[in-house]
Amino acid sequence: MKKGQSATESMVLITLLTFLLIASLAAVSDDIIRASNSKYENLLKELSEVIEREAQIALSSEDGYYHQFTLPPTLNGLPYIVSVTNSTLISGQANFTLLGVASQKAGLPLNVTKALARDVRGTVVRGVNTIGKEENIIVLRPLPLTSVQGAACSTCSEGIVTLEECCDHGYAACCQ
Repeated sequence: MKKGQSATESMVLITLLTFLLIASLAAVSDDIIRASNSKYENLLKELSEVIEREAQIALSSEDGYYHQFTLPPTLNGLPYIVSVTNSTLISGQANFTLLGVASQKAGLPLNVTKALARDVRGTVVRGVNTIGKEENIIVLRPLPLTSVQGAACSTCSEGIVTLEECCDHGYAACCQ
């Protein structure tokens, strides 16, 4: 009877310790995932601040200002998207401009939105962009990719960073 009781107690103890180990691992992995998401969100915020600073510099500059800046293809290997949205309700002038930097990672709905000066217009993509000031309007544009022969490759500049990516996405005109 004593050996049977000892075996039962051992099984209960092993089961309890296994449960505690699994609970500890679950808690630690949840913290790691939370820390990773927080780091990604901070990277999105930093990227939005870079674009906001570029717009502020252009806004405080004279007409004719021009500058190139580059946005990385990914943030620590994770995809993102950038958008600039204007509201042009009254006489063709924007009442406000919003900059959005958002996660494209499935299951991770992170989004950073910033208000920019109302006269900021255009498009920003991953890769090389230009910002300029023309008639007191700040204009953001992606720098068109060029093909091997030097021709503009504007059909594939939306969100695609390199000519290799153009080729990978089926833009044959860029790959000749």
